[in-house]
Amino acid sequence: MAAMTSSSVGTHATRTPSPSEQQMIDDILLLYQLKPTEKAYAHYSPSAVFHDPVSIAEGLDSIRSQFNGMPKVFAESTTQKCDLLAESDASHLTLNLTQKYVFKSPIPFKEKGTEKTVNSKVTLHLNGQGKVERHDEEWDWQGNKSEEDGFIGNIQQARKKIDAKVVEKGVPTDPGKV
Repeated sequence: MAAMTSSSVGTHATRTPSPSEQQMIDDILLLYQLKPTEKAYAHYSPSAVFHDPVSIAEGLDSIRSQFNGMPKVFAESTTQKCDLLAESDASHLTLNLTQKYVFKSPIPFKEKGTEKTVNSKVTLHLNGQGKVERHDEEWDWQGNKSEEDGFIGNIQQARKKIDAKVVEKGVPTDPGKV
């Protein structure tokens, strides 16, 4: 019987990652854990796109800014669960990721604020060289709105691109400067 994992929408078959898949997953999880590294970013192609409910970051520098900016918002980020779904293959890795975020406190002299645990479907679309070409994160396994969703999708897509550009302007792309 195949191993199973539970998400916010049901159960899914999983498989054990290959050593190279596990290395990529471990390195990319460091981004979620507020520990950005050059090694993690080396898994992305220069033209990669990151899409989540907050932003659409186009290009590796924009992706760097998104993840490098997370320590400015969060005091902690802990991976509670990360399973590779059985549907994954050489063209994409699909993860069931549960991440606990602890916001920085807006109150002076108080380090930590509100906590939020998010279960996401993360899909890393890989190119022929095994680099991430597209990184989709769907909170609560709900698809990200895009231009294909009509008028509201167009508005949300434009807002997410603007959000990513604003972050990109204010956050360094070098993880050593975070």
